[in-house]
Amino acid sequence: MFRLKELRVENGLKRSELARLTGIHQNTIANYENEVRQAPYETLILFADFFAVSLDELLGREGTQPQNPILPSSYEQKLLNRYRALSPADRTRIEKILGVLEETSRT
Repeated sequence: MFRLKELRVENGLKRSELARLTGIHQNTIANYENEVRQAPYETLILFADFFAVSLDELLGREGTQPQNPILPSSYEQKLLNRYRALSPADRTRIEKILGVLEETSRT
């Protein structure tokens, strides 16, 4: 949910005033507020700076958590792909090596 209108109203601004202060036409602001158009990232940054909020807060993402916070990094994904390409025998060897490394790190 784009919070532009909410922030504008909280700050006691009319669309025309926000347009004058930001240099963005009030009809364009109305389109952003009503989600008829999506603002380009430069404009999002301008609004976030203007209202002194983060981009996440401007976009209504404040306090939200990713659905799966344990997604592998690109490096981890490459390792996983390499592991999957191994033969079953080589996978078993890798698992044994990992077991030895885990034991050594505990001591």
